[in-house]
Amino acid sequence: MAKKTTVGIGHSDADLGKPAEYTRAQLDLVKQMIRDVADQTMGGMRNIVKPGNKVLIKINTVIPVPANAGFTTDPRMLEALIELVQEQKPSRIQIGERCAMGGDTSKAMAACGIVEIAERTGVELCPFDHVPFDMYKIDRPISFNEFPVPRPVREADVYIGLPKMKVHVHTTFTGAMKLQFGNLPDYDWMVRCHRDDIYQKIVNLTRAANPTWFVMDSLYACQGNGPFSAYQDDLIKDFNTICGGPDPVAVDTVCEALMDWDDPGTNVPSTVLGAAEGLGTNDMEEIELAGVPVERVKRRFRRQSTMLQGVFPNVNLIMGSTCEAGCKAIVRMQLDQLKADGTLKKLKRPLYVFTGLQFEERITEVDGDVIVVGDCAKTMLEKFPNAQYWGSSEQFPNCTPIWANLPNLGIANYVRHLAVVQEAAH
Repeated sequence: MAKKTTVGIGHSDADLGKPAEYTRAQLDLVKQMIRDVADQTMGGMRNIVKPGNKVLIKINTVIPVPANAGFTTDPRMLEALIELVQEQKPSRIQIGERCAMGGDTSKAMAACGIVEIAERTGVELCPFDHVPFDMYKIDRPISFNEFPVPRPVREADVYIGLPKMKVHVHTTFTGAMKLQFGNLPDYDWMVRCHRDDIYQKIVNLTRAANPTWFVMDSLYACQGNGPFSAYQDDLIKDFNTICGGPDPVAVDTVCEALMDWDDPGTNVPSTVLGAAEGLGTNDMEEIELAGVPVERVKRRFRRQSTMLQGVFPNVNLIMGSTCEAGCKAIVRMQLDQLKADGTLKKLKRPLYVFTGLQFEERITEVDGDVIVVGDCAKTMLEKFPNAQYWGSSEQFPNCTPIWANLPNLGIANYVRHLAVVQEAAH
């Protein structure tokens, strides 16, 4: 079968330091890995960036956490990539991003170590919450067919994606394609179509970005339930393997192979849909692999799980028609935290969680505390008016309550408070 694209793979057995703690020698090793991937896939960085180009490097800050937490953009990767781009004499380099959950991207960039890299390399920070946006329209009957795109993305001559490699409870995997989620201006737009239509949204955002090249930030990587997992071994600190290429679908497909998932290219809905809509190939037979062989560096990564019923002690889940990528993922993330820190075992009364479109009219009494998650389940507030509710509001619009993950406002914080009150009253 004819090859349609090339994905390069780099690896190092050396000590590369930590995201926020590395030497010049360790940075040079990372820089050589990225250079090799550029050579393998594009014939060198000179074929990605031309003198005088305006370059935008899209990163992934998520929330304000220290870089060594391991699930935001790795400063080692970013600094090495910037130096390689600078060698091509571009006219401008911008680091673009919009962080998650409506936070202040500038603060996230500072906490995640991005500001320090920008100051050291002399490049421009471009938080997308402070730039103009232009509407982009896909004129056919699909979800999320009209949305804003940051003007710096559309004006860039070269768009380089630096995605973080993470298995993800919401979207199965986040890599080259999911990276474009951070090209939206605010919480409202980020949460629109954050249900089971999220995969179409990811594909459409990638199409609008018109990316040039990707290099996967995967010296550290995440498995299991991903970046917000409550379990320490879901953060892999010694993968020391990267990959990259011009085709985002192919790059994500190769990541599946590196994670040792069966039938690479078929496990992630956005990858399958991206291939179907012509953004690239998810067929390993059509991808030329260069650099380090997959068999040498692949490692079995745990898949995500949104299973809820029967998993958590002292919790009764009443699920109607619930979106896998929306409320199921949110509830799972929060209950994982409560199970891992022992809160659920401390509850003196059972916890009842209603989520999804409810069908059972005869549920009128429970012997514990009630929480309701998502707009689909909002009718249960008529039966349980004292229930705690996470759904759409003026401050947090749209039906999937991503804000239920916020540390100070989320489900886990509320249930911990319940446990303390119950213990005091017992």
